[in-house]
Amino acid sequence: MGTASQQMAEFVAGLRFDDLPPDVVAAARRHMLDAVGVALAASALGAGGPVIEMTRSWAGARESSVIGYDFGAPAPWAALANGTLTHALDYDDTHVESVVHPSAFVVPAAIAVGEEIGASGRDIVTAAVAGYEVATRIGAAAPGRFHVRGQHTTGLCGTFGAAAVAGRLWGLTSDEIAQAFGIAGSQSSGLFAYLSDGSETKRLHAGWAAHGGIVAADLARRGFTGPSTIFEGPHGLFDAFLAGEEPDRARLVRGLGTEWETTRIAIKPYPACHFVHAFMDAGIEAGVKWADIDEIVCSIAPPAIGIVAEPRAPRLHPATTYQAQFSLPFAVASAIVGGRDALEYFGDDARADRRVLTLAERVHHEPDTTLPFPKTYGGKLRVYTRGGRSIEIEELVNRGHPDRPLSDEELASKFLKNARMRLETRAARRALTKLQRIDQIDKIENLTSALQTP
Repeated sequence: MGTASQQMAEFVAGLRFDDLPPDVVAAARRHMLDAVGVALAASALGAGGPVIEMTRSWAGARESSVIGYDFGAPAPWAALANGTLTHALDYDDTHVESVVHPSAFVVPAAIAVGEEIGASGRDIVTAAVAGYEVATRIGAAAPGRFHVRGQHTTGLCGTFGAAAVAGRLWGLTSDEIAQAFGIAGSQSSGLFAYLSDGSETKRLHAGWAAHGGIVAADLARRGFTGPSTIFEGPHGLFDAFLAGEEPDRARLVRGLGTEWETTRIAIKPYPACHFVHAFMDAGIEAGVKWADIDEIVCSIAPPAIGIVAEPRAPRLHPATTYQAQFSLPFAVASAIVGGRDALEYFGDDARADRRVLTLAERVHHEPDTTLPFPKTYGGKLRVYTRGGRSIEIEELVNRGHPDRPLSDEELASKFLKNARMRLETRAARRALTKLQRIDQIDKIENLTSALQTP
């Protein structure tokens, strides 16, 4: 039967488009559409600018496009840039159980390598599904347990997903893909230290994972070797990052090829940490004007508290957009005050709004162990008004979750709003159509050419 990495490698090497059920193909199309739209918005806002400029300076051969820009680069560097863009606004999707942002490394790796080799849309979709299935299962083997140790699951698991993508597109053998997984393990990284000051390192985690996975696969196809026991240990991924706590190793391959994690990925309605979305919706649903609110209490899953609620003081007056996106009190206050488009909820204007800052100080939290985290990122919210009323709202399944998905129309609207920030309206609509039919494209260049600016 082999090790977990060998079993996953056999799945990746043998996966064909015709193996994919229609709902899996449809899900992959939706997530690729969402990821590209978010990357276009990030390019318009200059997010991840230093990474873009570094990539431009190192560009070399123009093998793969950088989304929203007028230049290309070798596949590993284009993937670094596009992965950073896709994750830069915290508007990209999340696989709920594993708490991994998979499209931020899967889609950039697929586009970069796919463009290099002239892959078809069907090839891209197949490779993307391989990446989704591998990376999400690694995170799901220890759901939420990397996070509580200050480790970013997207960075840790993403290198394996990107290696699967590149390995499938390059046609590596199962042994070569297993070697790539072993190599990818030594490139897994990503710390939550950015939470202390709202700095930009989290944006890089997905880009670095996409880059590292391609490098791992390229090294493997040239004969470089990696440990086949990267998931079993000793000194493997879980042994190193979980400090002796045992993961559910059977989860790595359980249902592989029959149960599809690609269909279990949530799409974000807000550009912020997924853990605050339910509370934002609940605050809006309460229907109380901000000035009439005396106190708000958010009942939140304990593992999420250290990410979005504590320490409390810096979250009341976030110094950067990134701090605001990981602030429960600020997110709830900004949603209730309203009057802004989604991408403006956490920007400079909102962070200078005295109404938002005043209300944020009235938002508190309490741990709730009854919430089904991480199966959903739901929560409960109580609003106490100055007039003595008490309003309770439960959002146990966050909007955009696969059990409560955004409609195709809502997703298309999100894409067009994002894409029009960088492309003319007609060009944005053309890109939308191409992405909605990506599995019908003969060559991926027919898409990527529509995503670059003159």
